[in-house]
Amino acid sequence: AFLYSGQKKSSPSGAPLPVSRSRTCSWYSRTRRRFSPGAGTQKVVCRMDSAITGSGNSNRPANRAAISSGCRSTAPEASRAMQENARKSQALSIALKDALGEKDRLSTSGYSLDPVYDHRRERPPNEPPTITGYVARNEVRVETLQTEEVGRLIDLASKAGANRISGLHFTLENQQQAQARALELASEDATRQAKTIASALGVSLGKVLRASTTLGDAPPPRPYYGAAMAMEMRDKTPIEPGDVRVEATVHVTYAID
Repeated sequence: AFLYSGQKKSSPSGAPLPVSRSRTCSWYSRTRRRFSPGAGTQKVVCRMDSAITGSGNSNRPANRAAISSGCRSTAPEASRAMQENARKSQALSIALKDALGEKDRLSTSGYSLDPVYDHRRERPPNEPPTITGYVARNEVRVETLQTEEVGRLIDLASKAGANRISGLHFTLENQQQAQARALELASEDATRQAKTIASALGVSLGKVLRASTTLGDAPPPRPYYGAAMAMEMRDKTPIEPGDVRVEATVHVTYAID
């Protein structure tokens, strides 16, 4: 946007002269308004600027993975569901801990115990549904730097008793370098756009008036629904980490001379 800013002078009698309000002008509009010498002079200065948005991204090989797996157990009584789930979850945790490296981590990410209702049987309107059993769920999250071993960890979790693999997330151990590179590319893109536009319109690019940045959100988890299939497979589940894409946007406002 290009804005006029007015500078007001007094008339010979000392009374202030009116000044027009700021207004939008085009690239080439440069306006000077003069009143008669006896009534004073009013000068209107036109300031022009250009707002540019540049974008950039950096792709780096994924070197960190997060896997969520868990056990689901059902039983007629709540205590039996919890006991059965505790047995399976303990076996799962032991198996995963033995396969993890020194920098890898295992943590509990969720636990729940819920009643199971029979909604099929007809009942009076005010009668609550009948509880037919209970379901216990325990979920653990593995964070590992062994991205090439993710398929083996999934198979290991399934064999240890996990009947739910709810998420697989690849990311970077250190995102700062990728973010810095994406911001650098976005800044270069904004500068290149500004110079191209200024050259095409026959104006000179001035200094930077304002600048702000926006980094893209972290990539969403990649779902994996192959727990049942993995239990029946003899070969390692194939998992390809791929690249992690880090995006950045730079908003720059340049002065136009």
